[in-house]
Amino acid sequence: MTRDWSLSFADDQGTSGELRLTIPEHGPASYLARVEVTDIGVVVVEDHDIAPPRGAQLVVRAEGLWAELVCETPGEHWSFGLEAFGVRFDDVAEASASDRGERVAVGVDLEWEEPDHVFGEILVGRRRVEFDGRGRFSGG
Repeated sequence: MTRDWSLSFADDQGTSGELRLTIPEHGPASYLARVEVTDIGVVVVEDHDIAPPRGAQLVVRAEGLWAELVCETPGEHWSFGLEAFGVRFDDVAEASASDRGERVAVGVDLEWEEPDHVFGEILVGRRRVEFDGRGRFSGG
């Protein structure tokens, strides 16, 4: 049985993204983060060969990647943390067609609250973007 947690989010200023942790019953876990910020472009973090989390905590670590998902209140409030190196592309089309881009530090500190409120901050390189928008969470 594969377990999967995901958060998709967007605001009215053009910032959007997706965070996804997948843990199969056997084999390595995978993590995907895609963040699009106006005037920065699209940053993608993707690793399909991560040691699965141990115990009940949803924390994964790999070369250039740390991600954590925390259930603050079941069904009502989750926290998402990410510190990684990603690849920056100018736009979605380039991100979909290429795997070569600019290596950049990316961080996410977001909170999801029922039914669809997402808030926090996104870091890309030296730029800090405050986020307050809507989102959809699924998991478990």
